[in-house]
Amino acid sequence: MPRPVQQIPQIRSALAFYRVMAYVTGVLLLLVVVEMVAKYGFLMEIEAFGRSGVLGLVPDGTTTGVNLSRVVLIVHGWVYVVYLISNFRLFLLLRWPFLRLLAMAAGGVVPLLSFFVERRIHRIAEAELAALEQQAAAPSQ
Repeated sequence: MPRPVQQIPQIRSALAFYRVMAYVTGVLLLLVVVEMVAKYGFLMEIEAFGRSGVLGLVPDGTTTGVNLSRVVLIVHGWVYVVYLISNFRLFLLLRWPFLRLLAMAAGGVVPLLSFFVERRIHRIAEAELAALEQQAAAPSQ
């Protein structure tokens, strides 16, 4: 089923929101990787405003300030939910195949993948938008 030309502003908005969420999710996922390496590789947690000062590492389970390890995990989890919503919105507006949605969703759980997926998805969406705008500019028959 062809997309209505009236949806071009919605698609552009959804694409911009998706791009922002892809980068935010990707950066937070990299912070999760740092947190996991500290916790499981060195048995340390990242702490802010505790006995280690403004920011520092403390032995696992001995934080006295803000446990940034937990904060990063919680924030990434909620941001990933918003990222999935942005994926689904773009998927619905552009009427893409389901496998593309799965590839977009994987970008939020595989470190660095969101940056590569975002670039490819943006390129595909822009091509489809250009075709849709060209169709809108063509005289009706």
